[in-house]
Amino acid sequence: MPTRGRVVEFTASAVVTGRVKHVFDVVTDWPRQTAWVPATVVARAQDSPVATVGERFVGTTTFGPFVLVDAMEVVERVPPDATEGPGAVGRVRVVKTGDVFGGDVDIVVAPAGSGRVRVDWTERILVRPRWLARLAALGGPVPGIVGKLAFEAVLRTASDDLRGPS
Repeated sequence: MPTRGRVVEFTASAVVTGRVKHVFDVVTDWPRQTAWVPATVVARAQDSPVATVGERFVGTTTFGPFVLVDAMEVVERVPPDATEGPGAVGRVRVVKTGDVFGGDVDIVVAPAGSGRVRVDWTERILVRPRWLARLAALGGPVPGIVGKLAFEAVLRTASDDLRGPS
């Protein structure tokens, strides 16, 4: 697989009311993200393990005639400690394995005090096709800013699901 291209990096963050374990479980339930990400359907790959290292899934985004397939695989998954104490931090790392986008995603879910949970979602996207990498490079910092704003909007949309049962 080619590795040349332009890297677009951003971190989106949100603080929600909830329990760390619940927030982690919801954020890492990949198909559930279909409800939060506009024009995108997220599905597990057939015969993929669930909620573990090796889980594979695909986000397919459609804008009119344009279809973007973003294949991914979980390479690290550390669920939070069930005690909900200060050490109850959950982490997951996903590697993008598609032809258009490479790179990785780190999601960290941690206590933020007073029954609140912080979600930090960092993406390092390697834009692979040379023509698309050049287009991204023309944008300077704009693709990263757009990514940050878009994923913060996704996390706001997800906030009711993340809150979970009382």
